[in-house]
Amino acid sequence: MGKVCRECAAPLAGRSDKQFCSDACRTAYHNRKYREQWHDTARINSILRANRRILALLCETGVREISLADDRLKGFDFRYCTAVKRYPLRRTAYRCYEFGYLIAGGRICRITRYTDGAI
Repeated sequence: MGKVCRECAAPLAGRSDKQFCSDACRTAYHNRKYREQWHDTARINSILRANRRILALLCETGVREISLADDRLKGFDFRYCTAVKRYPLRRTAYRCYEFGYLIAGGRICRITRYTDGAI
């Protein structure tokens, strides 16, 4: 009994180490294999990009302080950020890529765009 394609089970001809009958089958096999593995990463990256877009828009329009209930924050997911830094007096700075923000008293305070990599 000869070897068969790992994707479509068609008989394989050619090299002894061949695993797929075509490039299409090889691509389909790997796409299916990695889809589940990368699904969560892609979803989280999408959320982070949306958060970044919102912070960038706020910075562009000069907003430095905003209520957490403001409609301009609609779609912002506070569960996701790229970095967290805790300061004394229970202050916490969050980072979403190059944008940093503090949350205090129900408001986002000090939305800042960093260019030097500091938080």
